[in-house]
Amino acid sequence: MKGRSDPAELAREFVELNQYLSSGGERGAALQRLVDAAVIAVPGCRWAAVTVWRERRQPRTLAFTAEIARAVDQIQYDLGDGPCLNAALDDQPVHSPDLDDDDRWPQFRRATRAATPVRGVLSFHLSDGPDRTALNLYSDEPAAYTPDAITMASLFAAHARVLLLRAESAERAAQLSGALTTSRQIGAAVGILMNVHKITADRAFDLLRTTSQALNRKLNAVAEDVTQTGALPRKQQTQE
Repeated sequence: MKGRSDPAELAREFVELNQYLSSGGERGAALQRLVDAAVIAVPGCRWAAVTVWRERRQPRTLAFTAEIARAVDQIQYDLGDGPCLNAALDDQPVHSPDLDDDDRWPQFRRATRAATPVRGVLSFHLSDGPDRTALNLYSDEPAAYTPDAITMASLFAAHARVLLLRAESAERAAQLSGALTTSRQIGAAVGILMNVHKITADRAFDLLRTTSQALNRKLNAVAEDVTQTGALPRKQQTQE
C-alpha cells in the first residue's frame, strides 16, 4: 500500500486479498497481510493483531505485526478482560484514547503499561460464530486516533469483515472439496474390495477400517492404496 489514509488504495489492497483467497490462498497468510496493511492504512496505528474467540474455548491471536501486539492480546486473554475481548463480544468499536486515563480495565491497564509501550487501543468487532473475531489496533501515543483516523480505521474494519467472510467461505469450500474427494476414494475402494473378495459393501468397509487401525494409517490413505493397487496394504516386514 503506497499511501496512508487513501480509501482507493485501501480498496485495491482488499481486492488483491480477495483474489488471493479466490485462487486458493491460505486464510492465515491473508490475515497476516491484513494486519500488516492496518499499520500502514490507519494513522496512529503502530501495531495490529486479530483475535479469534470460539465459544467455550480460550481466545487466541491469529495474526500480529509484532510481538508487542501479541503480548497485549495475551494480557487480555490471561485476565479475561480488555478492549479486544469487549470488541469480540460486542458489535460496537472499543476505543481507549489513553490507557493512563481509562478506568474500564484496571488490571489490563496496569499490566499493559508496565510491560509495553502501548498507550492507545482501538478494537473492532469483525465476525460472530463460530469464531468471534476482533481487529486490534495499538498506538504508542495518547490520543493517536483522531476522528479522521477512526473513520479510516472503521473503513478498514468494514473491508476486513468482507475479507473474513470470503476467507471463511473459501475455507469451507476447500474442506467440502477434500471431504468429497475422500468420500469418492473410500467408495471406489469399497467397490474394488467387493469385486475382488465377493463380499458385501458393509464387509468391504469393515476391511478398510480394520486395516486402517492395524496399520495406524488414515482411512482415506488406505482407500487410496486400494484404488491404486487393487489390494489392501500390508504391514511392512522388517529385515533381520
